[in-house]
Amino acid sequence: MNSAKWDARCRRCGRCCYEKVEHDGRVYYSDTPCERFDPQTRLCTIYEHRHQLKPECMPLNHATLVYGILPADCPYVADIVNYNAPMLWDEEN
Repeated sequence: MNSAKWDARCRRCGRCCYEKVEHDGRVYYSDTPCERFDPQTRLCTIYEHRHQLKPECMPLNHATLVYGILPADCPYVADIVNYNAPMLWDEEN
């Protein structure tokens, strides 16, 4: 799939731009967005250069998607059987 078609899948929910925590092999969302995330537009302010300017920003490729960093209703992971979506981090963790 070409880059334009791949990017067109995004619904701009912004949930993937929230910091994540891995604990006991499970990924959790924090309540802290990336400093490069614009909450009004729900877009990355450095999208075209995000991997150079923020190396910890994970690329959206098959290996990363299987890792479980996107919400369960994200179009990027809709076809992954038994997808293990992140959970919200709570005080118990």
